[in-house]
Amino acid sequence: MNRNSILLIVFVLLLAIFLGKRFLGGDDSRNFREVLVEVDTAAVTKIVLYTKANDHEAVELIKTSATWDVKSGNISDEADKGSIGGMLSSLVKITPKRLVAKSGDKWAQYEVNDSLGTQVKVYNGDKLLADVIIGKFNFQQATRSMSTFVRLGDDKDVYSVDGFLSSTFNQPFNGFRDKTFLETNKTDLASLKFDYPGDSSFVLSKIGEKWQVNETMAADSASVESFLNGLRSIRQRDFVDGFVSAGKSALYQLTVDGNNMSPIVVQGFQEGEGLVLHSSLNENAFFEEGGLNAFEKLFVPAGQFFETTGE
Repeated sequence: MNRNSILLIVFVLLLAIFLGKRFLGGDDSRNFREVLVEVDTAAVTKIVLYTKANDHEAVELIKTSATWDVKSGNISDEADKGSIGGMLSSLVKITPKRLVAKSGDKWAQYEVNDSLGTQVKVYNGDKLLADVIIGKFNFQQATRSMSTFVRLGDDKDVYSVDGFLSSTFNQPFNGFRDKTFLETNKTDLASLKFDYPGDSSFVLSKIGEKWQVNETMAADSASVESFLNGLRSIRQRDFVDGFVSAGKSALYQLTVDGNNMSPIVVQGFQEGEGLVLHSSLNENAFFEEGGLNAFEKLFVPAGQFFETTGE
């Protein structure tokens, strides 16, 4: 066999390998989009989600002048800031790792169809910037790595990308709402006024460096410290929609005041046989009494702070 024949055979083999990779693809093929989503997060003014966790009913996240609102049906509320930041950060990091399917008959398998996936549409005004369907989560035990299957809304191809995207996007409506109930800086606190039914109301106040109950009885420092630590951050998640507080008097009220802060008022309204809780830090939201035991943490008896003396 002469040299020209050998070169011809080598050329044919190389061509065959190239064409095989080009048209047949395979797990190791890089013949796919290197970038799925290109979005300037500063330009995003609206995110619309159709999540499995919310029965694919639209959840709209809308940017206002100062913050974000979230809307579903006829309910509108302030959005959780962390949710917005997490979504935008995750979107711009979506990078294809592997092309796993090139036809619609595989969509259900990877949960990127209309009934199983979570569709995310990102807008600047009325202009659609991105349309992504987030599907099944996959965990590789051998490599201890997490990945998610995704598809662009106008494309048949299904990709594997790094991360657990469902935890960020596939949530019910309440998951995107602002759950802030109470946030304080312990060193700023100086006065806590507890207004209760009957004659059980009292005031816990800081006089000098010492805390007192009703300005007459020394408070137990360890009990006060424990209570104030519990006021650092309380978030609620069990919303009560449709409750109207106008014209109603709170059965329980706690007013938290101090230095470098505006007073925070937490109220408990009687509703049937239970209570509905409200905080001035989250003006438009009302919560169930039992959520994360907030009522028991906040509306405590005066006796909890009485200083005890050993025998």
